[in-house]
Amino acid sequence: MNIKKIEIFTAIVCSFSLFSACTTSKKNDIHPNSSQIITSLAPTTPFDANTLDGVLATIADQVILLSDLQQAIFISTNGQTRLSPNGRLYGGNLVPQQASQIMESIINQKVLQVKAIELGLDVSEDDLSKQIDNFLKQRGFSEEELQNQLAKSGKSMKEYRQEFKNEVLKQELIGRVISSLVSVSDDEVKSFYLQQTGSIKQVSSVKLRSLLIKIPENEQTDPLNSELIKIISKKIEDGESFIKLVKEYSMASDATQTEGILPPRPVAELPAPIREKISNLSMNQVVGPFILGSSVFYFQYLGATFSEDSDLLKNFGHWKSKLQDIKFNERLSEYLLSERKKLKANIRPFQFSH
Repeated sequence: MNIKKIEIFTAIVCSFSLFSACTTSKKNDIHPNSSQIITSLAPTTPFDANTLDGVLATIADQVILLSDLQQAIFISTNGQTRLSPNGRLYGGNLVPQQASQIMESIINQKVLQVKAIELGLDVSEDDLSKQIDNFLKQRGFSEEELQNQLAKSGKSMKEYRQEFKNEVLKQELIGRVISSLVSVSDDEVKSFYLQQTGSIKQVSSVKLRSLLIKIPENEQTDPLNSELIKIISKKIEDGESFIKLVKEYSMASDATQTEGILPPRPVAELPAPIREKISNLSMNQVVGPFILGSSVFYFQYLGATFSEDSDLLKNFGHWKSKLQDIKFNERLSEYLLSERKKLKANIRPFQFSH
């Protein structure tokens, strides 16, 4: 089941993010029992089943409440699922894994908010008003309609503007810090395309770098277990420069001059072990050792050339954008994980269940 998207007005009230936890004056009615308690203890133990509200997580000096998570789940499922303090999900089709993703999203949003403040990012009131106006116009709604929806949700315009501002600053932070870390070369796009489609028939030629080791007669029965091959394999595993290893160990007569680069070859002319792996190789990935004839080879994949009428070249922009999105999300995840540690994010033990 895919989590339902928030209706457009709810999206306006809760700013840009599907999982942003907007505060509200509406009381939580999962446990209307008068014995409910509010806890403000540091998040080191699970919530009691009768807890009304409490600290779910702390990031630096910022706090995320149980009610923030409850409301985010309620909104994300279009009001179908409610969350009890002990993690039980009531109603709807939301599964624990999806609920956990919502909680992670709330925490990450708070991390970005803290970092935006740390970096001194800001937006003027005039610019904020312009961005809100543009946001509403793009969706065909008036300020009066926004005011009406805010009134229904028990939220003031001041609160909404602050939430909107937080989101603007988070987007600026992401653009400034994360986008600069994302770069995609044409060869990476080609490798990505092959990995996704396995369509090597569209490849006209492949570029490789090789490291050749001639097998001594006394080691021909089991050449892959020779000491030299073990040493080279270990250095490759440890991430040493393959060009350096080629110059140091390759027994090809022109290795020093060519650095092991081979002329581009059609797929059909590649050694079988390489041809079988082409669709799964990343740029500069080294594979081997392979026994070919009386020698042992290592190969480094340097990219492929596609035929002019290939699907990749016709839709290159699409595939490049897809890879950029993947890399962006990877860099963002790495950044958030690193910053959580730096900010000493403290998250209360919380287990979702049906």
